[in-house]
Amino acid sequence: MKLTIEKISEKYLRDAHKIYNHYIVNSYANFEEKTLTFNQFHNNYKNIIKNKLPYLVALSEKKVVGLAYLNRFREKSGYRFAFENTIYVHDQYIKQGIGYTLLKELLYVSKSNKNIKLIVAVIGSIDSKGSLKLHEKLGFKKTGVLKKIGFKNNKWIDSIFLQKNI
Repeated sequence: MKLTIEKISEKYLRDAHKIYNHYIVNSYANFEEKTLTFNQFHNNYKNIIKNKLPYLVALSEKKVVGLAYLNRFREKSGYRFAFENTIYVHDQYIKQGIGYTLLKELLYVSKSNKNIKLIVAVIGSIDSKGSLKLHEKLGFKKTGVLKKIGFKNNKWIDSIFLQKNI
């Protein structure tokens, strides 16, 4: 498969939105319980771009097969150099190295933004082995676990924190 990673453009947002919502409905990777409307997803995109943060898309034969972006870790000013990453791969394309390639490129483009000093990965504890493995492979270190911090589909979920200095 020929994979291209590029800065996302509006023409790919609808497909990226579908991938994002798939993980809300079908996994514990996303702690949202209700799917986002396209307008909500688009507003998130505009906020990320307005803040000059990276937002990438993975394409295979012009089809969106993954997305990755950074957003503020927390809104308080003391966290202004810390950002949380988000990565989702189309469910029909998992375990093909797309998540790794997206994260590697996200880290690379983040180095050119002087405000990005630290990237945090917050990973749900259920069905997360692949995500943990790819983050650790790219130098993220596990820094802690918040026990039973999330609740979805009648299950308590831990959040596993990893971080990487840029």
